[in-house]
Amino acid sequence: MPPNHKERREGPDFWIRLLTWSGLLGGISLVGALFITAVAKPEIETFFDRFYDLRLRRSWDLELMEYIFYLLLFCLFSCIGGLVINHLRKRRKADQTRASLIFMICISIFGLVQYLILVSRHN
Repeated sequence: MPPNHKERREGPDFWIRLLTWSGLLGGISLVGALFITAVAKPEIETFFDRFYDLRLRRSWDLELMEYIFYLLLFCLFSCIGGLVINHLRKRRKADQTRASLIFMICISIFGLVQYLILVSRHN
């Protein structure tokens, strides 16, 4: 860059910010789905549960599973939107596809398939 060249760029434009936010929101919804999954899964019997004869939930909590489904759908669409923006913004050879978006799409699809299998078995 010549010494008298003035930098005209003011930072990331609207689309790059939107791309970043789509990845961030997708990640947050994925982590939220993970936390809700930990609460919705069947409870595991321990020594104290047997000793005090406590009743445990032996099946998945389907109400909470519905929230997981919506969070995974939100993550999937958010990341697909981010990939579309990323593809449209790639103009230089050095521009890269965001692997985190692809990774979150794969996890979301896997989780949605698992949800559909679980619900179909439960009905």
